[in-house]
Amino acid sequence: MILYKCASNFLTAIVLAKGRYAIPRKDGHILVGSTLEHVGFDKTPTDEGLAGLKASAQELLPALADAEVVGHWAGLRPGSPDGIPYIGELPQYPGLWLNCGHYRNGLVLAPASCELLKNLMLGEAPIIDPAPYSPAWRLG
Repeated sequence: MILYKCASNFLTAIVLAKGRYAIPRKDGHILVGSTLEHVGFDKTPTDEGLAGLKASAQELLPALADAEVVGHWAGLRPGSPDGIPYIGELPQYPGLWLNCGHYRNGLVLAPASCELLKNLMLGEAPIIDPAPYSPAWRLG
């Protein structure tokens, strides 16, 4: 990810193209992301990642060529082996509930995942069938 400092009115909407995005923040910062590299737990940003993000940023918004980069970082996107998040209680550890393994879709799936977890924890009717997400049979 990279963060640019821009005027507060530089960008008023999210821009998406070719798998990259530019997200405006109220303070004028523009967040541009993101790369995808399979490097285990290494969160060290790379020069190649920065160069690729800058090129994408300038393709999305050419005026960013003159903007100051004020941040560059890498994070982790933990995913489950089968690509389906774990949502539910671990039977072997009563009281330990999981809502994880969403990979790149954490923010997109958060509202529904949290609602399902809440339903399960409170004994409510679940919003969807929880079986495919159950850690009970998937983690054995």
